[in-house]
Amino acid sequence: MSESQILFTQQGNASYYADRFHGRRMANGQLYHRDSMTCAHLRYPLGTKLLVRNIVNGREVVVTVTDRGPYTRKFVIDLSRAAARQLDIIHYGFQPVEIFPFIAGRIPYKYEPSTERPELDLGYTMDVDLGPPVWQDDSIYWARHRLSRTAVVQAYRDSLETTLREDTTLRQAIIKKPAAKKKEAQPSKKK
Repeated sequence: MSESQILFTQQGNASYYADRFHGRRMANGQLYHRDSMTCAHLRYPLGTKLLVRNIVNGREVVVTVTDRGPYTRKFVIDLSRAAARQLDIIHYGFQPVEIFPFIAGRIPYKYEPSTERPELDLGYTMDVDLGPPVWQDDSIYWARHRLSRTAVVQAYRDSLETTLREDTTLRQAIIKKPAAKKKEAQPSKKK
């Protein structure tokens, strides 16, 4: 579609999605949610923002085209339940509306990078030299750190030695284990 075909206004009746469509996949691949500001339109490209105005009461809402439809000549747009609620269509089922492509206005403030960097004078001077942070100069911290690291390494070594000792003891027990003697069958006493 060319730019001139897209930028058209339209009038007609608007309906809204039934609750049974909640959670179903739309034409753009997303799931329909009744509380989202979306709509279905046959001609506008998916992702287009539309301004929908209720002709009866003058209320307006901005919606995004996420689906195709309605496939009837009676309606020109299907709105989500949230959009229909804002336009006050829920009670009536459908209402006459005007549809305009929504073109966002100029951004009120847009950051434009410049090569100049203003020098800020905050009026704060540090009169006291605090030195390095406490954790860097704290000999107790470093002693604990070294001690804890050494303790962890030693505990790991001890557990390895214990495991190896247990494995060796188990192997020796298996090798030296005498064969179990079979019990002799005792003659049964008959009465």
